Amino acid sequence: MATNVVAVATFVGAALGGATPVIAHADPAGHQVTYTVTTTSDLTANIRYMNTDPPSMAAFNADSSKYMITVHTPITGGQPLVYTTTLADPNQWAIVTASGGLRVNPEFHCEIAVDGRVVVSQSGGSGVQCATRPW
Repeated sequence: MATNVVAVATFVGAALGGATPVIAHADPAGHQVTYTVTTTSDLTANIRYMNTDPPSMAAFNADSSKYMITVHTPITGGQPLVYTTTLADPNQWAIVTASGGLRVNPEFHCEIAVDGRVVVSQSGGSGVQCATRPW
């Protein structure tokens, strides 16, 4: 699965949960999932996102690092950080989290788009989570 970094950033699991939207069903050929993270301030962020569908929740719980990418990187305020992957079942597995610490809240924002359509959008202070289902 291809992962493209358009801007620089990082994430750590955090804050707000997303609403559960109705999106495409599981498809063996896959759906293009685009994760976008922005912040209002320059900082080093911690970002995690689902890159590959786990075969089950048990497999994910046993070793999430096989399926999620973790990035610790600088992010420039106002510049989007974009990661793209293919998931067979984005309703089940699409998630991105971002966090970072500053003396002033960096106001994180995240989005998940599936096949070009934004299905989740959230904002948060020092951290944010976008997911297509409750985690």
